[in-house]
Amino acid sequence: MNKNLLTIYSILVFLTVALIVGTTLEFLNPIADFIVTFALMLIIGVLFIFMLKRARRIQRKVIKRITIGIVCLLALPYSLTAIGIIMMTGGNYYPMWQDISIYTNNNGEKVISEWRETSGSIYDYRNRKIISDFGCFRISYNCDREKLKGIWTEYNIQNHTKNKVEFEKDK
Repeated sequence: MNKNLLTIYSILVFLTVALIVGTTLEFLNPIADFIVTFALMLIIGVLFIFMLKRARRIQRKVIKRITIGIVCLLALPYSLTAIGIIMMTGGNYYPMWQDISIYTNNNGEKVISEWRETSGSIYDYRNRKIISDFGCFRISYNCDREKLKGIWTEYNIQNHTKNKVEFEKDK
């Protein structure tokens, strides 16, 4: 019983952190992004099935019900995200994140502003701090542009212009 609980709660902690942080891999090719997205959806689905099977093996009814409830509670946001992804990718148009501006500073840090046309007139915007860029994919994570401080060089991709931008030092 303890082994089942330890396994289940370890996976739950991992999936909770993954839900909060999001994926750090960003594929720039739509086909590769599509394949990786659905592979991750399948892996996550298998993990939930695995956890539910393990939870059914728990002997004490109270702990079994609490564990199944927690697994189902965490499965809800993952299910809603999967439904949204399937709806966005189900048609002829596959929305991809497109770079708007690239910000760099003297320390070599790089932040990329991106946008995506989710549906019709619905647009999403985000900023990603780049850890590594390999050309076909990059390792990055979401960052808050308002937390950037100091002087940065902004490269506008559409206009091919560079500007110096000074973000607020302290708020």
